[in-house]
Amino acid sequence: MVDLTNVVAGPTIGSTVARFGADVVSVQPVEPSLDPWGAVTLGVHAHRGKRSALLNLKTLAGREALEKLIAGADAVTMNCTDSQREELGLSIERLRTLNPTVILVQVDAFGGPRRGPKSDHLGYDDLAQAATGVMVRFGGGLATPEEHAHMGTIDVIAGLSACVALGAALERRRRTGQGGVARTSLAAAGNLIQAPFMFDYPGRAPFSEPAGRETRGQGPFYHCYQALDDWMFFAAPEERRVALRAVPDLADLAEEAEENLGAALAARFATRDVAYWEKSLAGTSSAIIRIGSLRATRAAALVAESEGEIDLAQATFRVVRHDRHPMGRWIDLVAPNAVRPERGRVVIPGDAPKYGAQTREVLRGIGYSEERVNAMIAKGEAGDSWSENYLPE
Repeated sequence: MVDLTNVVAGPTIGSTVARFGADVVSVQPVEPSLDPWGAVTLGVHAHRGKRSALLNLKTLAGREALEKLIAGADAVTMNCTDSQREELGLSIERLRTLNPTVILVQVDAFGGPRRGPKSDHLGYDDLAQAATGVMVRFGGGLATPEEHAHMGTIDVIAGLSACVALGAALERRRRTGQGGVARTSLAAAGNLIQAPFMFDYPGRAPFSEPAGRETRGQGPFYHCYQALDDWMFFAAPEERRVALRAVPDLADLAEEAEENLGAALAARFATRDVAYWEKSLAGTSSAIIRIGSLRATRAAALVAESEGEIDLAQATFRVVRHDRHPMGRWIDLVAPNAVRPERGRVVIPGDAPKYGAQTREVLRGIGYSEERVNAMIAKGEAGDSWSENYLPE
């Protein structure tokens, strides 16, 4: 895969398929087009498992090298608008000429299979949150701006959505031999995560969806409550009142009117500690989950890279302390074990390389001699580093 992306959403595609063994080459400009410190720190996670090459696509030699990479790739990923892609000389027709079976994976802010009035508008996660209503759901408005999980709510979901589209395109190619286009957008991801609230049918009652900064759940059966010793989350989305009848301490509330039930449960849950309620609902499809801090959750799931091979099958959440990271410092990153397929093996991707670390290797791989590589770097047509240190000072 040739990866022409930056920031978060686009790079997430390549870092995700790298977990499954894909060979991904990240192509960046010889001089950073974004704030270099920000690009590097975001890339520590988003460019894991890739090789890094720096090419100057404003030069004929740089574009030629890119086209050679595309000619030998299964897919090329880009986070840009259609007009930006055309400016790079990578129209759909040109890509098909370079490689008839290549799959273009494209992510942008407001684009899609059909053109619209905002197709070529630029945007980031927070703009998509505002445009699709995510900010409003979490209490945002003109007087109360509210960003939900900066660079995570929509960016990462858009990248994973693009991976799903890529998977479908690869299966289509397996069956037909044809390349194609797999695409998504930040706006599409914003709509996806709000899909439960975006349906209609004759006779549907108005939504009474809780919204705002003080909201603690979706009704009394899916809600945060304060127990005697700590906060907890009560989830009984299927059993609902059946779950209450199964617990002696809650059985008398099973017939409580819906509008009164939340307050009644809050008062009852406050009389016992979290462990008591966890035990009371054990063995049912409902559950009590203690609400912990991010710090405590990380500490409980932390394992050091230097301890040896890490078994991802032992938990759905694991944090790896990369204490041999090329930046010269340790960093904690979430391991890719939330999804474990029945077939195939998910691996912890290698560290994100220093930008340009594999430029020479990548160019030699497409047939360039060492002399030509040296000449390209000397002329600024390619590069092998953004800075002396891993993290720009």
